[in-house]
Amino acid sequence: MGQEQNLITYEKALKENYLPVWKNQLNIEPSPLLAKIKKPKCVANKITASAPIGLSGGFGFGEEGRATPQAGNVMFERFTTEARDMYSNVEISVKATKLTGTKGAMASALDTEVQGSYATAKWNVGRALYGNGTGKLTNVIAQTAKSRIVEVTDCKYIKEGLIVDFYADGAQTVDDVSVTGRIIAVSRVKNNNGYYEVMLRVEPDTAIPKGFMTVQQSYNREITGLGAIFDDSIDKVYGISKTDNPFIKPITFDANDNIDDGVITGALREAEDIKNSNVDMLLCGNKAYDEYANYLRVNNMRVEHNTLTGGFQSIKFAFGNRNVDIVNEKFVPDDEMWGVDTKSLEFHQTGWDFAQEQSGGIFNLVDGKSTYRALLTNYGDLICSNPGGLVRIYNCI
Repeated sequence: MGQEQNLITYEKALKENYLPVWKNQLNIEPSPLLAKIKKPKCVANKITASAPIGLSGGFGFGEEGRATPQAGNVMFERFTTEARDMYSNVEISVKATKLTGTKGAMASALDTEVQGSYATAKWNVGRALYGNGTGKLTNVIAQTAKSRIVEVTDCKYIKEGLIVDFYADGAQTVDDVSVTGRIIAVSRVKNNNGYYEVMLRVEPDTAIPKGFMTVQQSYNREITGLGAIFDDSIDKVYGISKTDNPFIKPITFDANDNIDDGVITGALREAEDIKNSNVDMLLCGNKAYDEYANYLRVNNMRVEHNTLTGGFQSIKFAFGNRNVDIVNEKFVPDDEMWGVDTKSLEFHQTGWDFAQEQSGGIFNLVDGKSTYRALLTNYGDLICSNPGGLVRIYNCI
């Protein structure tokens, strides 16, 4: 079997066997939140949503013979965002296309590459759902005396294998990148200076500045994650200023280092009474989830679980006339819980598909490398019609 025929076989397998599964699973597996919310088809670069503000004004009491209340419809604000570009690569070496002579060997080589690409896309989509859109993974303190090792303030959003960019403090655009490298290892225990260490593969003569780290070419290009709504340092969301429009600022609730049912009930009640939000999912950072689970255990509380789309497990929490799903979400800050009304969230997207190359196929020889690349693309963004109805419970531990 020749090289050209092998490429055709790889392409057919990707399109017919892998892509349908990829499309389905990547809409579910990154997060229980993504699995539950609606995912409308993105048909234009501009994505809009109408956000109701408060109640209708057209109500009043009166008496016979007197004027009835003035007409007053519900006030609305128009939210807009633009579709973000999402990419993932599947690479096959030129050597594999020439020397892979059996269907079994071809399937094995392709499966390894697809699984790696899928795992990377799943991790980054799941992370970005809770990010603030800037793409900042962690602050970089300094390059240590050790070769190719940097100190960072957080290791929650970084992982071995990622290709990352480094920016100096004050960088404004993606073009301000100072260094690009690949993460080889992450020390998840703080060193004597109180920071985490990251080992990198970069050019040996390139200094890494004090500043911050992002996924390659992603600075200020990521989807509008929930963090953009909760982060007070970001004033505008969906084109609207939080300062000038307090109704879009979410509910915040201090647990005072003691998360329990009373705290959760108080936060959900405030969201419902003030922001007309029917929170139905509570996303817990790792330590906050463990703290709440321990509270239930110590107090011998009866616990009921619910199986969500994608097989995710939740703790059922009864509030009013509905159940709220409490789930563990590793990308939420460790000591926080984020409450969402999933009906107010939509992830608009075109859907994952392969980019067609000029030849009409999906594989293209990468410049300067002996590999063929098939590029998976998706375009879209997350939008919330009631950001003020989100809930942030902090100091849970």
